[in-house]
Amino acid sequence: MEEGKRKLAMKRKRESTGGGKDRLSELPDSVLVHIMELMETRNAVQTCVLSQRWKNLWRRMTRLSFNHPRTFSRYHNFVSHVLSGRDHSVSLIDLLFVVLHSTSATLLHDVISYAVSHNVQQLTIYIDTLDCINGATPSFQLSKTPFVPLLFPSPSLTSLKLSSVFIGYSLELPKSLLLPSLKTLHLTNVHFTASDHNNNFVEPFSTCHMLNTLVIQYCFMHTSAQVLSISNSNLSSLTLDTFQEHIVLSTPNLTSLTIRDGFHFTLLQLSSTCDLSLLKEADIETRVDIHYSVIITWLRLMTNVKMLTISSATLKAILNDLSDPAAATVQPPCFGRLESLKVKMHPHVNISKEEVSRTLEHLLVNSPPPTRVYLINVSLSHQELVRYA
Repeated sequence: MEEGKRKLAMKRKRESTGGGKDRLSELPDSVLVHIMELMETRNAVQTCVLSQRWKNLWRRMTRLSFNHPRTFSRYHNFVSHVLSGRDHSVSLIDLLFVVLHSTSATLLHDVISYAVSHNVQQLTIYIDTLDCINGATPSFQLSKTPFVPLLFPSPSLTSLKLSSVFIGYSLELPKSLLLPSLKTLHLTNVHFTASDHNNNFVEPFSTCHMLNTLVIQYCFMHTSAQVLSISNSNLSSLTLDTFQEHIVLSTPNLTSLTIRDGFHFTLLQLSSTCDLSLLKEADIETRVDIHYSVIITWLRLMTNVKMLTISSATLKAILNDLSDPAAATVQPPCFGRLESLKVKMHPHVNISKEEVSRTLEHLLVNSPPPTRVYLINVSLSHQELVRYA
């Protein structure tokens, strides 16, 4: 009796587990390749040892991520091996390449050229040279031909992220970005080059006619350039993070604007050639010691905003300046379409709810009261609904 029960239990277990069959290998090649693309490229390539069927599957991957820890030896040989071993008839949709201190200019150029020639759509280049010894110059910087121009023109590219974390070195962009299909652009620690007709003026984005999302973080102007023009009629989302120059917007279809300040040197001057009539949401997050006069120039560009988010540090900066009679006479704009206002309460900022209320009353003195005002505790992810009449 017991033996019969045991055999029945084993039978049911085999049936529930597929009888020991390799269900994964029964999947179509296209599904297996898709699963491999979700893995680290190094791990995906290692599946070639599983069986004869798996031997060449990795060669058809359309998404590659060369993002390995520094403990991974022979990193550059691996990158070259993968690119040379791919099925070259298969387009490369997405590529992430981390540049290390020891990365040669030749390899970097080869990677970019390969991606562009294989119709890459999403490209991320992350220059991580924090392991430089005694401030040594990255190898790729010594190249006489910079790698960035290799990207232009690239008709297939829809998303580009260029980032450098090497202190004292930033990527130099060309005067104009010839990327007709580009929709998303993230730039970190790059510097912009002045146009030919005006040494003080930079206008790199006007030729990106499909550009929808732009993020500029820790970027700089090159030599004599003083004004960055963001001129693009298609742009809908813009993030400016720690930028100290003068920016002029010509973005009539902008719906989202974010201004952040991570360091203590940002004096962002921001103006616009249009009234940003389609602006739906805006987010301002600055340090405590920024001047109210700077903040108010930003707010005057946001009079059409529907949802405004502002940090407690920004409110604290405004509150500090309001103690000055001259600053207190500066009138805030009228937010005629404002529906909701959110205040991000950071634990390191010493400001009470009463002070928040007083500062908001000043900011909204010329505006109809918004329907909803929220206090968001950042550390607790807690949101509290309050009202100011």
